[in-house]
Amino acid sequence: MYLWLLAAHIIGVLLWTGSMFTVYWLLRLHTQVPKEVSDKLTLMERSLAMVMDLGATLAIGAGIALALIKEGTWHPETTIFTAPNAKWFHVKLTLVIVGVLSVHGMLRARVAKFSRGETPTVPNWIWSLLLVAIVGIVILVQRRPF
Repeated sequence: MYLWLLAAHIIGVLLWTGSMFTVYWLLRLHTQVPKEVSDKLTLMERSLAMVMDLGATLAIGAGIALALIKEGTWHPETTIFTAPNAKWFHVKLTLVIVGVLSVHGMLRARVAKFSRGETPTVPNWIWSLLLVAIVGIVILVQRRPF
């Protein structure tokens, strides 16, 4: 069960982050295209935003399940929340919430505005926040420094 949850978590993370990158760049491109192309871009952005939501749901759901078990055991005293050397996990959760989930919400809001016919700007710092959060998460998961 543990390996299935881990596979689901990784697939969800890849779907989520990949679609977030794509939606971000489509939104950046959308502000510079003529009206004829704008409608097609809106459909693409909405479709990819749905993939982004599905990936987030899969990643978060499998991640919660993984956090509540440890290598196949379902005992509360063996969760990663209470593990003595799991400070890296709390930092990872913070990066996911502050970095990735906030960017997800901002991108979803921009997709909704483009769907209503508005053309909001898409700031560069969203890209920077997303990259810093994802690189930080990867380093934390690989190195587990704390």
